[in-house]
Amino acid sequence: MITFIAKIFVALNSNSRPSEMASAITFGFWLALIPGGNLLWTLLFIIVFFLKLNLGSFLLSLALFRMIVPLLDSLLDLLGGLILQLPVLEGYFTSFYNLPLVPYTQFNNTIVMGAFVAGLILWVPLFMLFLQLVKLYRKTLAPKIADSKIVKAIKKVPIFSKILKTAGKLI
Repeated sequence: MITFIAKIFVALNSNSRPSEMASAITFGFWLALIPGGNLLWTLLFIIVFFLKLNLGSFLLSLALFRMIVPLLDSLLDLLGGLILQLPVLEGYFTSFYNLPLVPYTQFNNTIVMGAFVAGLILWVPLFMLFLQLVKLYRKTLAPKIADSKIVKAIKKVPIFSKILKTAGKLI
């Protein structure tokens, strides 16, 4: 667990592109919105591994956002219900449901549909927000944290210095 957290901090401070970190956090948020246990969530999760982004940040953001998403379920349910009840889309939804694997995506569940659409709508604004936050962190907070007495003391402890070196090599 400590190595995992160390890898996140190394990635935040490394020369990797801020856009890779921002997209990882944004995808983590999107997948946290969608209830697990369906084909849609599984497909999006697999797609993430084919994209160039920081997997540690993705998994950490997925875990963190998963804790606050239940607060949004009523809004996602409302949005999904509105979309699924649109008369214009009724024919499309019926056709999709009659396809072989599509019902396993549970797109006809109001929370799944609401979460999927909310994630699509919020993806670009959240990406831009997280991109700016990563840049801000690297510019202002990272140097202050690196120069703090606590970090310098932690680096002197042999086990933590080995973990940080290992995490730095793995990224």
